Amino acid sequence: MLQIAKLAAGLTATAFVAATSMALSPVAAADPAIPLDPGQLPGLDAVTSLSPVVQQAAADPASAQQLLLAAASQLAGNAATPEGSAALANSVAKFVQEGGAAGPLATPPAAAPTPAVTGVAHGTMPLMTPGPGNGPAPLPKHIPAPGAIPGAEAHLPTGINPEYVVGPVPDAQPQTPTVAPTPAATPAAASLPAPGPTPAPAPAAAPSFDPNSPPTQDFMYPSISNGCLKDGGNVIATALSVAGPAKIPTPGPGPGQTAYVFTAVGTPAPAAEQKLPLNVTWVNLTTGKSGSVTLKPNPGINPQGPTTLTGIADTGSGSILSTIFGQVTTVDKQCTFMPTIGSTVVP
Repeated sequence: MLQIAKLAAGLTATAFVAATSMALSPVAAADPAIPLDPGQLPGLDAVTSLSPVVQQAAADPASAQQLLLAAASQLAGNAATPEGSAALANSVAKFVQEGGAAGPLATPPAAAPTPAVTGVAHGTMPLMTPGPGNGPAPLPKHIPAPGAIPGAEAHLPTGINPEYVVGPVPDAQPQTPTVAPTPAATPAAASLPAPGPTPAPAPAAAPSFDPNSPPTQDFMYPSISNGCLKDGGNVIATALSVAGPAKIPTPGPGPGQTAYVFTAVGTPAPAAEQKLPLNVTWVNLTTGKSGSVTLKPNPGINPQGPTTLTGIADTGSGSILSTIFGQVTTVDKQCTFMPTIGSTVVP
């Protein structure tokens, strides 16, 4: 019991000294991290929800399409999902449907059966049968006016006022064709000046395309780190992919490879040693191949800052869905970045 009492007293004294040191140290006086406003990050729900699914799909490539499509569809169909996250989830679902080896997973709905036509077939009813048939009803029987001799004397039917009856129409007289007057002679075409040749349209300016600058494919959403700056400010990072073959980022991805570039905007230079990794996990929806690669500082890209990490993965050709997550070490801070998702098409 005496030894336990001494150990407890020693731990209490140590904790007091540690607390006093933290209170007097410069780190305790540093500016607190600026909290993130979820209202300004409408797509954050989607990337934080779908990034683990991409990692799960990479671990089970055979079920990648089903896993990703189910998660994205559920997120997009939730009424509580912010508009930005729903749009991002729809983009992921569309890429999975169009990019997978099996193509769209959903089969088109079967055509609705044509309802059978009921009723009497056309042309089967007697033409002179009154009622709902398809023939005309018979005319009423003619009753001559009083005093008229049927068949020998012209007369009007009963109930017709003679004042409103039109008599016989006189025979139409033949019309004499009217000859149009001959127009005045048009001046000779030779007296008019001949039109000059139509000027050729100016050629369009040729686009300034540099074969050494291949098109890049930005990730669907930026990554964010809370309190990554020295003064406690937040940092936004951009991520992009480059399908090989290409010359950037150095040394450049080869055929069937994908390069990744992650830039923490506004940060100083990267630390020489990255204490914790920043990883890319990817899955090839076309071939079922998957893998992971760690991004590292590239001496040829922004050596003085902002911190930029790159890596090259042997993804193979096809439609690649990737997620970047982890930490970045700058010369000032150790920063944890929220995940982001990107799609790449490798020829």
